[in-house]
Amino acid sequence: MNSYPRARLKTRKSFRTVESIQPHQAASHRLELWNTLDNTRNEAIQPLKEQLPSGRELQRKHWVTVNRARGKVGRTASTLHKWKLRPNSECPCGNQNQTMDHIPSECTEGPHCTDQVLRDCTDAAQAWITHWRDKI
Repeated sequence: MNSYPRARLKTRKSFRTVESIQPHQAASHRLELWNTLDNTRNEAIQPLKEQLPSGRELQRKHWVTVNRARGKVGRTASTLHKWKLRPNSECPCGNQNQTMDHIPSECTEGPHCTDQVLRDCTDAAQAWITHWRDKI
């Protein structure tokens, strides 16, 4: 194993510090560790591999929007309310709580799409992205 300099932050655990003996096995070793440590069960996120997910050819603003939706971390009313940047978490469609689970599948303010559609970045996903890109 190679000797790397000590990490500046004790809480940071980098894949860089874990390297297999044979360099050609390093990528598969990282993926194995990643699969072991990842406990996310989100259908919008592609299976783990060392390449960019579908949609990488999109404009940056669209790319950011689709990845916010995939990760369920958009700037929703619920999040803004939690950050005290909004007085309530109500969705313009009337739902009491606007979350990233509500927007793609239930909200009547825009088109609907599923996690699978977002993951594959189909035409329906791109229509959804175009509608929501400046809102989340």
